[in-house]
Amino acid sequence: MAQTENASPEPTRAGRPVGGNDSGTPGWRRVYADLSAGPSHQEEMARWSGTRVAIVGALWILGLALLVVMAVSAHQNATFPGDVGLAVWVQGLTSVNAPWLVHFINFASDANWPTPAGATAIAVIVALLIFRRVRAGLCTILAGFGADGINVMLNGWVARPRPNNVHIHTVAHLGLHSFPSGHVTHVTAFYGFLLYLSVSERLVHPHWRVFLRVVQVICLYFLIFIGPSRVLEGEHWPSDVLASYLLGGLVLVVAIAAYHGLGIAWGRYQERKGAAGA
Repeated sequence: MAQTENASPEPTRAGRPVGGNDSGTPGWRRVYADLSAGPSHQEEMARWSGTRVAIVGALWILGLALLVVMAVSAHQNATFPGDVGLAVWVQGLTSVNAPWLVHFINFASDANWPTPAGATAIAVIVALLIFRRVRAGLCTILAGFGADGINVMLNGWVARPRPNNVHIHTVAHLGLHSFPSGHVTHVTAFYGFLLYLSVSERLVHPHWRVFLRVVQVICLYFLIFIGPSRVLEGEHWPSDVLASYLLGGLVLVVAIAAYHGLGIAWGRYQERKGAAGA
């Protein structure tokens, strides 16, 4: 009897086939298993070499120091040099005969007022938990709501007044203060983490690449236009926006580090549990 040539083993990821097609499994279960898969803790550790951790840590500390300097200065100064001129230039877009462009940019702000932003965050977190992505869900909470909490505390301490008494058009007279922007901080941390999650796991979910691309486009839209929209609507100075991107980025780094740290810790726990039961 002729021997059948052995097929090459199917690549796996975290004990699960990557891109496999289990014809014996119902379609919805295959989708569920595919979405609930994740990288192994060995892969998590490989992403965090000592050199990479040192570089990221040094940049994070440098960013934090810069944010502290900006916050102290904003506490003492209503504007920074160039704030008024740059804000007037950005608002010059309203004079362009393209109202669709203004609406396109400002939608980034409109979609991230507290109520829609909170509803979106909760929906994403619930979806992650449904598909057993508990670690991703926890770190999404940290990124989104953690950034919001820190922003509120810093905003109250700095107490910088919002743009007024200058040639700036203001859409609405809001409460709180100007530095930093809650919209920009939230979007940077929340959508930044979703973008990182969708990019880093695209190989784990090969059947969902199109969906992940859509998620990435949405995230990039909000990340790019949320800053200009806050200046365009006259609610923040450009320096408020810059500090908010920085604050959101700092929280984002913490969320990403927590995501990988939890993955490594869980993988080691599973290894010890398996060794003890052997």
